[in-house]
Amino acid sequence: MIDIANVLGPPDGWITEHAETIPVYWTFGKLEISFGEEAPHRMNWFQIEEAGYLEGDFEILTDRLVLTLDGFSGHTKPSEFLAAGLWAPEDAAVFYAALSDDIMLNICAGSIQIHFRVDTDFIEDGDAQKYLASSTVSQLVSDIDSRATLDSIYCYSQPAFEEIPGAFDWNLLNGRDYLEVVR
Repeated sequence: MIDIANVLGPPDGWITEHAETIPVYWTFGKLEISFGEEAPHRMNWFQIEEAGYLEGDFEILTDRLVLTLDGFSGHTKPSEFLAAGLWAPEDAAVFYAALSDDIMLNICAGSIQIHFRVDTDFIEDGDAQKYLASSTVSQLVSDIDSRATLDSIYCYSQPAFEEIPGAFDWNLLNGRDYLEVVR
């Protein structure tokens, strides 16, 4: 925590909801950082929140930190991340699940997890769970890849996996298989 403060300066804000005496969740614009509750308050993870609004060549996070976008934006599709050469597609896992009338899609590769929202207006009756249950993988990937919008990007200190294990009926695809279906 002290190292982050030395590099980035004071945060724009923090959340003290779960902290006893020290705020362990800091915000710097779109950058949010979670620290451990015990000293020395190591960083648990950081995220780029509201990543769907990223555009241009870079995003200024603080007066001391700029995120270069290298051609990516809030409109970059899951297949474009998987095909970009950031990691081998077969080393990435694509999770998708229905939550009420929404479809969630996450790419996990190493310590990175990329969250997407999917516009489900194309589902006639609006029932995302029924749609997932009745669609082939090919149809599903074809339907949702172009409708996915970047939501947030996380980086953990350990390998990333599904967001809340067991909380949703996650479906899993290998990144290479996802790309083959899109093409």
